[in-house]
Amino acid sequence: MPSLALVNRQRKKRLDLVRFRSFAVLAMEKVSKMVTAVPLPEVIIVVFVSDARIKGIHREFMAVDGSTDVITFQHGEIIISVETAERQAKGFSTSFSRELRLYFVHGLLHLAGLDDLTEDGFTKMAAAQEQIVREIEEVSVSVSVKPPPGM
Repeated sequence: MPSLALVNRQRKKRLDLVRFRSFAVLAMEKVSKMVTAVPLPEVIIVVFVSDARIKGIHREFMAVDGSTDVITFQHGEIIISVETAERQAKGFSTSFSRELRLYFVHGLLHLAGLDDLTEDGFTKMAAAQEQIVREIEEVSVSVSVKPPPGM
């Protein structure tokens, strides 16, 4: 399993990196089992940034103007825009933490060899990331509501 580094390079929103790490470890395991096209890198670095920072990265490395939600570099770096996650969470009536999880899994799927450049690829990636996030959330909820022993 890859080692994981989480780096917060933004000040717009407070992040619970302990909970994110717990989710991320489970997600890496699921992606490794589900997608075997390309093994995940030995080290995965997740960097949480502002829209301004991801916009600059988007322009510099992909020659695209404007911010985006997540950028994945094949060497194992996943850049996530916290501001975009917050905006999209409101737009899709979901939670901020769920958006961050979706972006992370999206990045992992890219690292595992999937792409979303075609309509078919986009559909497959969207379904896979939704399934992975949902399965982990279901396990987390069932564990957290489990009654204490002896009850």
